[in-house]
Amino acid sequence: MNESFELTPTRVRELRAFAASARLLNFSQAAREVGCTPSVLSRRIASLEAAVGARLFLRTTRRVALTARGEQLLVHCDRLDAVLGELAEELQPQQGGLQGRLRIHLPRNYGIQRIAALLARFMVAHPAVRIDATYDDAYADLVASRVDLAVRAGRLVDSQLVARRVGTMRRYLCATPAYLEHAPPLRDPADLKAHRCLAFSGLRTGTLWQFTRQRQRRSVRIEPVLQTNDSKAIRDAVLAGVGIGVQGDYMGDPLITSGELVEVLPDWQLSQSPVHLVWLPGADRVPAVRTLIDFLARELGGR
Repeated sequence: MNESFELTPTRVRELRAFAASARLLNFSQAAREVGCTPSVLSRRIASLEAAVGARLFLRTTRRVALTARGEQLLVHCDRLDAVLGELAEELQPQQGGLQGRLRIHLPRNYGIQRIAALLARFMVAHPAVRIDATYDDAYADLVASRVDLAVRAGRLVDSQLVARRVGTMRRYLCATPAYLEHAPPLRDPADLKAHRCLAFSGLRTGTLWQFTRQRQRRSVRIEPVLQTNDSKAIRDAVLAGVGIGVQGDYMGDPLITSGELVEVLPDWQLSQSPVHLVWLPGADRVPAVRTLIDFLARELGGR
């Protein structure tokens, strides 16, 4: 095939004319199959042979046969026909419910605690939808990773994305009752200097814990006995009685309710993080993406 060969609509018609002729080895029958006259079919095959730079058929008065080049081209035509058939099926208007495969990126622990069960419910309601979910705290480039929808907690920095706020994540300090029973008094953020503190390195301020109470602001630079980028590891260490740590409400609230943990300095508030669904412009025109956005916004909106 020469360098000028391009798969234009005209070329596709020529390839279909060739494929029908190659399978039937009868130009009149092939013309009826592709919906043209025998003379038009012959012109299409002649044009294709010129583009390929080789004869595709051996013609005699009694029979038609494929050349070696024609046999090779027929294999490729069969592949092309299969691909075009799959594409036509994929582009058919969806009927009877949502379909398709969605790629979703979520913060690891927040996604597992708050969203994994919601995705399962969504898939039960829409069984023809397939989901590839990545739970990872690393920043995801939606274009490079081909992500349809992402969940982000914190300040948004990519102005090219469409965003929909679906909630707020509250952070607070907590510890076990047993730790607090034997620890120094804790009435003011400055008292944290005398305590064993556990730091989540994912916080934008690092080991500088910043508090507000009404119009008052306090900042305390802690010296952590444990520092990690995994909030679950912080939770497990706090539950073990190692010291005081920061927890997001999605992970800490059930432990506060059960009495396993106690909120520390409840009058002083740590920073809160907005939670957004984000997607590339136009991605929500896909029905499955649009429906998932609305579903998650409805379920997360009150949190």
